[in-house]
Amino acid sequence: MRSLINTDTGFSIPDTNDFFEQSLSGFLIADAQNIITLSNTRLANWLGTTIDELKGKKISDLLSIGSKIYYETHLLPLLRMQGFFDEILIEVYESSGKRLKVLLNAVERKNKDDVRQGIYYTLVKATDRIQYEQNLQLAKTIAEKEVETQKENVLLREQLIAVLGHDLRNPLGAISMAVELLQDSLLNPYDIALLATLKRSSFRMNELIVNIMDFTRTRLGEGIIIAPNDVILEPLLRQVVGELKLIFPNREIITSLNITEHVNCDANRIAQLLSNLVANALSHGNPNSPVSIHASIVNKNLEISVTNTGKPITESLQALLFQPFTKEDDRPSKNGLGLGLYISAQIAKAHKGTLTFVSNTNETCFTFSMLS
Repeated sequence: MRSLINTDTGFSIPDTNDFFEQSLSGFLIADAQNIITLSNTRLANWLGTTIDELKGKKISDLLSIGSKIYYETHLLPLLRMQGFFDEILIEVYESSGKRLKVLLNAVERKNKDDVRQGIYYTLVKATDRIQYEQNLQLAKTIAEKEVETQKENVLLREQLIAVLGHDLRNPLGAISMAVELLQDSLLNPYDIALLATLKRSSFRMNELIVNIMDFTRTRLGEGIIIAPNDVILEPLLRQVVGELKLIFPNREIITSLNITEHVNCDANRIAQLLSNLVANALSHGNPNSPVSIHASIVNKNLEISVTNTGKPITESLQALLFQPFTKEDDRPSKNGLGLGLYISAQIAKAHKGTLTFVSNTNETCFTFSMLS
């Protein structure tokens, strides 16, 4: 083997003949009639033949029948028209009769008078590339199936919302109405206690349904939908407190409400937020201590706070408190799905407000604040 010395670096540089023979690609040189005049060892080894056996053959002699037809009807005319073609997938025969997929490249060699002198061919094994493309196609198929699955899941979620919104809330409404009517009847103490239980259970079921519907909408990307208007909010907040006092007749709820100005908000959503916070305080706070509600406008900010005493929220839970399905196992009450505070935080966010809390051995206080 003949080598050259690079005088700048001192390294030995193999000559071009060695590169031609040992390249990872197959090389062919054909004359103007497309007869093979030279090939490299790499290609001969691929085909299970020798360089001398390749000389004198036509390029088409190496191709499978389908590739030969395509070569003669498409590639040769393209080569004559533009002088080259790139990365055409064809099949060549090995000496054993096995087919080998390769990417064929060709370029015409012309003299100074633009007369064709021959053709240079480069062949690259396409096995890895075909495998790569098949893997891409498989990944695409899997991704498309995943998209279809997600679409089906979205449809199921929408159906769930419909079931919760209609098929469950309507009969629940009928139960609540029947309880209201029965309360006006002459009842013995035992029946009164049963009706109180029904009323609390109906309230709890309605709260769960509303929270699940809102949670599903947020997960579908819709978020909490609000319809803000300028409203006098205090009467609605007092109505929420009044309903909770009826549902929890044995609990003391202290209110300090002072909202005399109009507030631009979705009143029903603010009522939902307050109901969630107070129900949470009644469920987890000290049952022998009152729950305090304070609402006012301070420096054009609406502030609503709900405070209870009892066991403080653990530090491990505080970081997750506004995440869905967050509950503390050792709390006295384990009822519910753990969505109330999550939904309340989303309502605050929809109003461009904040929902914060402080919890220590003295009290736990949740505060909603927004620009009024």
